[in-house]
Amino acid sequence: MDYFYFALPVFIFANVTAFTPGPNNIILSTTAVKYGFTNTIPQIFGVFFGYLSVLTICLFGLGKIFLIYPSLYWVIKILSSIFLLYLSYKIFTSKSFSDSSDFKPLSFSQIFFFQIINPKGVMVSVSASSLFLEGQFSYQLEFIIIFLCFVFSTLTSGITWALIGHYFQKFTNDHKKIIIFNRIMALALVACIILIIV
Repeated sequence: MDYFYFALPVFIFANVTAFTPGPNNIILSTTAVKYGFTNTIPQIFGVFFGYLSVLTICLFGLGKIFLIYPSLYWVIKILSSIFLLYLSYKIFTSKSFSDSSDFKPLSFSQIFFFQIINPKGVMVSVSASSLFLEGQFSYQLEFIIIFLCFVFSTLTSGITWALIGHYFQKFTNDHKKIIIFNRIMALALVACIILIIV
């Protein structure tokens, strides 16, 4: 029963942070609208393995570096903001779902390595390791419980956001709707950038 009371807040935290809008979720939805769910699967796994790599590093104790040197977090904010602004511009100016010169989906490796500078993911990982590694049980057991909660939330949220985008494909069958959708998603990414900086 003690394990349950330890795991429950971790599970809730993992799912709330994974399912709320953020750069990963917006990118997955946008890609699924444009290219379909199947073509978004590499990105889903890129987010999955990339984020869990960052979480693992933080759970091993390296996340404390951000607590000791908060300026490092500002470097991540600046790098991710530049990347997301570029991505927002490409999405905003994309006028179709077939023109090869428009926004192209990020590859597995691109979105995997984006997790290193994704401020939402980094801060969630740092928070999870500092909040939940509390010594109530063995370090290994707490590590496994936290990790498994995020395995579930990261995979299910990625699939859910990609399915949302895939579902919206049927509403984007004309040129004007495509432009409107792209601009809304680009502005949503800009909103993420503002939230990252503030």
